[in-house]
Amino acid sequence: MLYFWRKKILLKLEKIHEDNRGDIYLLKGDLKEHEEISILTTKKGVARGGCIHRINDEYNVVLEGEIIYYVGEQEFHMKKGDTVKVPKNTPHYFLSLLDSIVAEWGATTEEKKDKYAPLRKIVEKINKNDFPIIKSTIHQTKH
Repeated sequence: MLYFWRKKILLKLEKIHEDNRGDIYLLKGDLKEHEEISILTTKKGVARGGCIHRINDEYNVVLEGEIIYYVGEQEFHMKKGDTVKVPKNTPHYFLSLLDSIVAEWGATTEEKKDKYAPLRKIVEKINKNDFPIIKSTIHQTKH
């Protein structure tokens, strides 16, 4: 757990999840418009998400690495500094082409529990190494 102060703002960074894909941290505090910011570390070749948020839009920025973000019917190839907005009620997930760090905000932890079954199945197949087309894309990424 990490606390820091800036301009009289107290923020708390806490690891809330860890598995073979990487870690998830939650930044909470006086964040004005947003309740929280999630920071996800994700290993090369794995996927995260397969969810849909019913209340809020979600915003994402790649802090390190390279990913493909699938938002509804759109696909975004993203690198460090790239951002994407996920409109509410839009299913989405991302695939890490390299070890990556992604920050996301807008949707709450509670909203993120709502999974979208068709995409969730894709995420699970990728993470079981059972999606050869996507895996070949990852192996072609050299860094």
